[in-house]
Amino acid sequence: MRVIGYCNTLVESFDQDTDFTESVVSFANQNKHQINSIVQDNLSSMTPTPEFSALIRTVEKDPAGFLIVIPDARHIGLDLESVARNVISVEKANSSFHCLNDDYPDVLQNALLHINAPGVSVSKSNNIKDGMQSRAMSGKSLGKAPFGYITNEDGEFIISESESEVVRSIFDLYVNQDIGLRKIVQELNDSNIRTRRGNSWNIVTVRDILKNSSYIGTYQRFGLRLTRNHDPIITSDLFRAAQDKVRERRKYKGFSNIEPYLLSGLCACGYCGNTMMGVTRKQNWKRQGGERVRNTYRYYQCQSKGNQGTCGYHTWTTEKLEARVLKMLNTMVQNGKLIESVDGPKGDQKLRTAAENRFTKVVSAEKRFVEFMKRTARGESVLERLELYLKALDDAREQAFISHTPEEIPELISSWKEQSFAKQQAFLNEYITLITVKDRSVKISL
Repeated sequence: MRVIGYCNTLVESFDQDTDFTESVVSFANQNKHQINSIVQDNLSSMTPTPEFSALIRTVEKDPAGFLIVIPDARHIGLDLESVARNVISVEKANSSFHCLNDDYPDVLQNALLHINAPGVSVSKSNNIKDGMQSRAMSGKSLGKAPFGYITNEDGEFIISESESEVVRSIFDLYVNQDIGLRKIVQELNDSNIRTRRGNSWNIVTVRDILKNSSYIGTYQRFGLRLTRNHDPIITSDLFRAAQDKVRERRKYKGFSNIEPYLLSGLCACGYCGNTMMGVTRKQNWKRQGGERVRNTYRYYQCQSKGNQGTCGYHTWTTEKLEARVLKMLNTMVQNGKLIESVDGPKGDQKLRTAAENRFTKVVSAEKRFVEFMKRTARGESVLERLELYLKALDDAREQAFISHTPEEIPELISSWKEQSFAKQQAFLNEYITLITVKDRSVKISL
């Protein structure tokens, strides 16, 4: 694997006495990687420097991919959002970041440790780390041993014969037989092989085994790396081959970028009063001639039916409901009711409330992004979904400053199809209080 070393000289590193270039060279030699370049940069603001931008362009132009080695996540962003954007950009180019921290090499996990964010206590994490450091220095087990090992009374790792066979099988299937994670999971489950807890296997548990250096006898915990600490289950060459293959296959695969729903948050079921939520369904079938047909259906559905199993199956297709609402708004513009709804003190309060709601949505979008970044760092989701949350955050920020005066409404309605989604939704949220939907009728409350 080709390595690019990158660090920001203005960020205080873990060990100021350690030279970054020497660390990158040591990492590359240890893992038999090839060094492409080493960049030491001065990042003093949220705006990327020319050096960092040039590095990203180099990565994006070369489909073979790079491993970008950094001291920690703070070197590629001053907040969680900028780190996530850079990680997604690099992953799209079939490359990835690696932090020179044995305990937290994953860049998203590293970011949550070192960048202050709501719900993350850096001091608490460091206190736990300090309290367990002495036991880790002896290479003894902290908590449960990894799958494939058990611990004896002295806390030492001992190979479990039954579990170790599963570990060897996973590495053999992945590296030697070139079988992907999904098929490995299927083969394990079809063979009635279970995890230590008796659960079925999934992609995350298999991937964690492939990335765990414990299986070559290396102990890593709390910044320590002890080689030959215990008996290995697989060879170092097989482990390195697995890591290279993980990076090769870690491409930015297509992910269904589901479009947001224009009337989201405004529609309520006219029968139970619950929210009408946007639903997307994909169906495919074969025609009589053998031709396979695929189609995507989008509609608004009563939330009580989908989530609680109550109420009825009340639905409207998005195209039909949005067209009905637009037609009704056009009528309200012509008869003056829409403009009348924002006249006087009551109208002023309505517009102020709409502005407050727009900024509340930004705060909510920020919280959802941070929470989903935590989930992604824990391996519970993928970067492609995290990017959707970033897109939702961008949309909320764009709409926060969009407001339409009454004089602008007639032109906005007449040129509706030419308007951006952000302008359309911002207008609806500003002027409409509620849309009550029944099977055959729609009512708009201003």
